[in-house]
Amino acid sequence: MITDASKRKKSEGPSAGSSSNSSFRPPPGLGQPCKIEHAIASFLLNCRTLGRKKAASLPVVSTPLEIEGRLGILNNPVDPPSGHPARILSSGAKPVGRGGEMATAFYVNVGAGGGGRPMAPFVGGISHGHAVHWTSGGLSEAGPIPAAFGVTSGGAKEIKGSLEEVDMVETVYGGYQNSRRVAFSGLPTASSKGKMERKEKLCPSLDLCLPCAPYDFRIGCAAEETDEGVVNFPPPPGHTTRRIKRRRSYSRRDKSFFWRLDVTEVTTDDSETLQEVEMELTQEATVKLINTAEGKDAHKMAHTLASQLRWMVDQLNPAGAGDAGSVEERIEGHPDKDAVSLALAQLGALRSFGRTKDWRGAIGPTGGPTSNCHHDKNLKFIGCMPINFGRHNISDVQSGEGDYFISEKTDGVRYLMVFTGSTVVLVDRAMKGHRPIGGGSGDPFAYLLPLIRPGTVLDGEVVLNRKYRRAIFIVFDVMCVGAEKPVVDLNFSERLRHLRQASFRTSTAKVDMFGTGLVKDQKIACPLVRKNFVKRIDLDDLMKHVQESKGLRTYVNGDSHVHMTDGIIFQPDRPYAMGTDVNLFKWKYLDTVTIDVEILPAGGGYHHGNVDDGGPPPLRVACVGDEGSLVDMTRHIRLPPAERMRLEADRSESGAKIAEVGFDPETGEWYYLTMRPDKIASNHISTVLGTILELAEGMGTVELRYRMSVMEGVRDTYRKEVRTMQMQLLEHQRKRKKDLLAKQGRK
Repeated sequence: MITDASKRKKSEGPSAGSSSNSSFRPPPGLGQPCKIEHAIASFLLNCRTLGRKKAASLPVVSTPLEIEGRLGILNNPVDPPSGHPARILSSGAKPVGRGGEMATAFYVNVGAGGGGRPMAPFVGGISHGHAVHWTSGGLSEAGPIPAAFGVTSGGAKEIKGSLEEVDMVETVYGGYQNSRRVAFSGLPTASSKGKMERKEKLCPSLDLCLPCAPYDFRIGCAAEETDEGVVNFPPPPGHTTRRIKRRRSYSRRDKSFFWRLDVTEVTTDDSETLQEVEMELTQEATVKLINTAEGKDAHKMAHTLASQLRWMVDQLNPAGAGDAGSVEERIEGHPDKDAVSLALAQLGALRSFGRTKDWRGAIGPTGGPTSNCHHDKNLKFIGCMPINFGRHNISDVQSGEGDYFISEKTDGVRYLMVFTGSTVVLVDRAMKGHRPIGGGSGDPFAYLLPLIRPGTVLDGEVVLNRKYRRAIFIVFDVMCVGAEKPVVDLNFSERLRHLRQASFRTSTAKVDMFGTGLVKDQKIACPLVRKNFVKRIDLDDLMKHVQESKGLRTYVNGDSHVHMTDGIIFQPDRPYAMGTDVNLFKWKYLDTVTIDVEILPAGGGYHHGNVDDGGPPPLRVACVGDEGSLVDMTRHIRLPPAERMRLEADRSESGAKIAEVGFDPETGEWYYLTMRPDKIASNHISTVLGTILELAEGMGTVELRYRMSVMEGVRDTYRKEVRTMQMQLLEHQRKRKKDLLAKQGRK
């Protein structure tokens, strides 16, 4: 599952720890930015001190100390306006100080709880969907669990040779006085023998908010001791909870990693199932830490242990794109209202030209307004919008080799770039004017004004170049070449020629506005980059440039193209279609197929008041129906608690009412992706249904690459070959079953 923080709305100002006089107020409990590894190392040194104090003598050969970290969500002690619990901090890296630094971790609850200061509650566990995608593969394939121990490649045999997996089932009765509990191995019966345990918390936990990742982190130190004797089943009265724990523990066979990973499915009394991910320092490593001499050696070992734990957390709780910040943090509202009005008037003129073929531009050849300048305040976004690509579209695309151009689907924020002569305006889907932040004290696009003719309109997206960690504008179409020549009526192949030749350049331009050096020059705000297009049969080669790592897909092609991608665009060789283009297709990776829904006021609809499980009312959402009506989707779209808490934090910060959510057909869960402050309306119900059909078809990467590589005139035998291979797979399983039964002496 891809989690994307690259499109978050920027904070109102610097986060906690900044010296700025911003109006931003950190929530109660949120502390200073920190380095994760340093924070953990300091905590481990404190645990070492506690262990030495608890020891009767040194060196120790065993210790009751248990040092354990876990994933979960740190909640804001103050509920947002929605009234639903929210994560303590919104998604994405936060700017701190005045130097442009970005913080990806913050202390939480340091000094809280005293003097009436509220604590940020920690809700442990991860969603079922994340548990499936991150942990269900176990040691059978390369994935997050092997990667957590530094095993990033190889097959099941090689992985199992490096790592050990141990299954365990335990039933725990808790709630006895003095923090005691009774634990039975397995599911207890009348003859089962258990043990009475006591767990004493030795110091305040270290809580870290990790806003770029789906979950936060807590590490604690406790003393766990077992009473002598056994406890017969049933357990003595006095318990208030029963938890059945089905746990798989992982460790390195060569003991080079000092942490054990526990993945646990917990079933409670009310049949609620929780998914927990914990990392426990091994007993041998804990003893060694306590016995290590004071000074340099102790600090070295603490940092070694902290480095390993940080690595494990990074693999199991991927940070997503938010570690580089967001596009919105690099974009601001355009201060020149007249220029914005002029830019919108030029777009309105293009809309009229598309209908009448009579060109009456709003911007003159030397810039500024013409006598035809008219800003229609009811004008909606005129950019072309694709429809979902399905199997019924495959033959159409295959049959016309020269009819389609293929590109990766850039995962950024859509803008139309309008050159007014005095400035450049980025117009978003909400028809608001923007400009990039940077470029000195003047106009950030000042470097472009002498290079590109007034009246030019380019279509593209602002994305983050992940190599240089900066915003760039990827141009994928040309709508108007200067003030005199709209080109929306030309086929795409001709418009692409205008883009590649930069026919919109001024007669005095001596610099290549698409020069690769501009991307490296941090003094240049939001440099321009041309999008790459290939022929249909070259799609497989195009997708070889897509790199997947820790939940991210990055398109890498030279230094200029190092940005997030979430699919493929099939661009028809036709005139530019403003609005929905039924011939323009988008295919998305199945775990990024999402819809935009509008968040409705609480109460009313299908779930007025409390829901059946007694919890808070679910998030009320809707999509657009015919004639501007709203279709209530609340009973169909239910977010897991952790996803809802992330949404509420982002919603509270951005003020947006449109949320992007997705459905994972593999787990049957909905998930939250991001708020969309750039949009003013949700998807139409027809788009929602199309998305559901796309998920139902389940056309994956392999099928797309295979079928788009079929040469024109050659029969597409994909389905036949898949059926053949499926039968081979079934025969393989039958033989494996037969061999296993024979080995067991059964028929």
